[in-house]
Amino acid sequence: MRQTLVLAAIAAVALTGMSCSPASNDVFPMSVGSVWKMDILFTSVPTIGSIDTMETGTIVTTAGEKATLATGKEVVSYRRDTTVHLRTPDSTYTSTSYVYYREDGDWVLGYASLDDTTADTVMVTTPSVGKTWHQGTATMEVVGQEDVTVPAGTYKGAWKVKFSFSAGGYIFDMYYWYAKGTGLVKFYHEWTYVGYSHIYTEELTSATIK
Repeated sequence: MRQTLVLAAIAAVALTGMSCSPASNDVFPMSVGSVWKMDILFTSVPTIGSIDTMETGTIVTTAGEKATLATGKEVVSYRRDTTVHLRTPDSTYTSTSYVYYREDGDWVLGYASLDDTTADTVMVTTPSVGKTWHQGTATMEVVGQEDVTVPAGTYKGAWKVKFSFSAGGYIFDMYYWYAKGTGLVKFYHEWTYVGYSHIYTEELTSATIK
């Protein structure tokens, strides 16, 4: 659930193929009625051989109406429509999920349902290098700022956040890039398993923000 909440954190203003100027200073905008689109690419590279595309897809996230948690806190409802095309076997599947976000002081909190009484800390509203927080057993850290180019455009000085967790004796690192006035513009995860290097990315392609 925690990883899903983070991956669902898509909020962006995009100008295709151009350098993008922020509409606000928020690194996690929550504008009701906004729609954002990400492209998925999952590749696998053997030790000897060529790159093999395992799956492609899209994620469309819509910031819906405001809602109220069972605890009485106001949140914004996000609908996430995912379409994935698998290459082997050749198949396509779709899914729809919902998450709920709100700001609480310096933090953006996420909930899996309106009945959820325990929030995940998704992002800090005012990033700074070295800032850390936890999401369950995972640790998140702001590690720096970088210029990021994705299909939606180039984002100057995007905040790079590392998401680290352990499973099965292995430590996994994932990276997220957040731009001011835009939100999450890129996600990247690379890992090695039984002689293969796997790379999974999500990149912002377009957005309409209200």
